[in-house]
Amino acid sequence: MSFTFRPFSSKQRQLLNWWRPGSGYADRRIVLADGAIRSGKTVAMILSFLLWSLDSFRGQDFILAGVTSGALARNVLGPMTAMLETLGIPAEWKRGEGRLIIGGNSYYLFGADKDNAQDKLQGMTAAGAYADEAALFPRSFIDQMIGRCSVEGSRIFLNCNPNGAYHYLKTDFIDRADEIGLYRLHFTMDDNLTLSPRIRESYARSFSGVFYRQYILGEWVSAEGAVYPMWDDSANTFLREERAEEDLPFRGMRRFCAVDYGTVNPCVFLDVRDDGRTFWIMNEYYWDSAARRRQKTDAEYADDLAAFLDGDRNIQVIVDPSAASFKAELRNRGFRVLDAKNDVREGIATTAVLIGSRLVRADRKRCPALLREIHSYVWDDKARQRGEERPLKDHDHAMDALRYLCHTRATRFRR
Repeated sequence: MSFTFRPFSSKQRQLLNWWRPGSGYADRRIVLADGAIRSGKTVAMILSFLLWSLDSFRGQDFILAGVTSGALARNVLGPMTAMLETLGIPAEWKRGEGRLIIGGNSYYLFGADKDNAQDKLQGMTAAGAYADEAALFPRSFIDQMIGRCSVEGSRIFLNCNPNGAYHYLKTDFIDRADEIGLYRLHFTMDDNLTLSPRIRESYARSFSGVFYRQYILGEWVSAEGAVYPMWDDSANTFLREERAEEDLPFRGMRRFCAVDYGTVNPCVFLDVRDDGRTFWIMNEYYWDSAARRRQKTDAEYADDLAAFLDGDRNIQVIVDPSAASFKAELRNRGFRVLDAKNDVREGIATTAVLIGSRLVRADRKRCPALLREIHSYVWDDKARQRGEERPLKDHDHAMDALRYLCHTRATRFRR
């Protein structure tokens, strides 16, 4: 598959050529491209890394890292191999060894999704490294990766969307750029000449709050306070009795059940109707084993779910992928089980947009736990000070079920 090169913007050309003599930044060892989503930084970064490594070395080893091996294949290897084909540069894929051979150089592939991922780099001597979505890497992996690049003339290419204001890439890299020899290029959607105004507007509508500032404006800002400050107890709720008798308006809608499974922690089921635009949360099940002083088995929870759904098995049940035993129990009973998408930050961003657009509405009489939790669901301030963006893990079980629903079932068209 070939790659269609489009005209490059001024910012993309800067990224393509920063390492060349005479650019004004060739003395820098690290380049970091950050900013808005869909701003063209990844394409320019991949091509810049390829051209630099092939121009500078033969017979050397390089590091190619993504958050996971799947993300690396999707975001980097796919475009990279297409570019190589278009440029007429042969590449050999050694799948069993996890490396690409290009121009006599070896490019080793790594996932950085685990705290001990840096162990994979031990003992390696590299001439350069490329890190995609670097803000999602553990600090230990970035440090180890830079330390492995000990060949004379080595360089490090970092590509990411912004995270919080206290993230280590902001405080220890961007804010110390001159001190550590870093060249930073900040991208906006205007730097991607292939995006039409309509597409830019569509992406801008896809996020709100802190995620709008991070993903659309490209700012390194911290999430603090309420996770869903856009929730409105009037606009985001309804009473079934006020709509019509016998649930007539909800007939014919698709039905889902979102589950946050817990044994020691509370277990939550959300009964949802979907009219193709709005998620109507009709009812909830909430079992707190600590408060009730009794834990339930998978079989008991499955019994409760069947009763909660009135025996209807023709419903897609969205469950946390880690709840393996409970999913097995449900499948044995004929339930249609779907693994939830469990990307926390992306899931919160999706849920926030749907809430702000009033596309999530809960029955205010039948969903007391959800309504109670949504007002106490806040960002973890201590984690923020460490550069991590995550909600406080306290009274968040209905919130997890809501996130599973929104992030798993909502498409960009709905958002």
